[in-house]
Amino acid sequence: MSNIKLSQQDEAFLDAMAMLMAPWGWPRPVGRIYAYLLLREEPATLDEIAADLGMSKSNASTAARTLEHCGNARRQGEPGSRRIYYSVPGEFSGPFVEKAALLDRQVRLFSGQRERDIPDAVAGRFERISQFYTAMRAAIEGVIADQAGSAMRSTGTDDDAENRARRSATLAR
Repeated sequence: MSNIKLSQQDEAFLDAMAMLMAPWGWPRPVGRIYAYLLLREEPATLDEIAADLGMSKSNASTAARTLEHCGNARRQGEPGSRRIYYSVPGEFSGPFVEKAALLDRQVRLFSGQRERDIPDAVAGRFERISQFYTAMRAAIEGVIADQAGSAMRSTGTDDDAENRARRSATLAR
């Protein structure tokens, strides 16, 4: 049923991805399934994922749903079937759009603390971290806008930079 045979290099890639994603809070199976989906040309069913990675179907289902929630996997159905397929999304910005929005919410939280009676050192810390988070959000949105622009240029539907930036900012909200 599966259409991928994992080589030793593939297994090493899956394990390396799992280790790299652990600091993001991903359990090992989530990182391995993400790497597995990156290696595949076609979407995979939960049966294929479980069989190829040697895990239970329930573990594969939980991990795949985690990836979907994070924006790193796309779930799709087949007309007339209950079978679910998972693949990597065509856009890689999903989790970063949410991170940018989170940074903005944190900046607003820090800004709200300035109205309290707090020591100058604490207020200064909130100001510095707000500036850092604001710069990080702008950088994330800039990369997303650039990627969206390059995708549009490759399909011949490029808009101007201002419209791309506006779409990126809208996505981040």
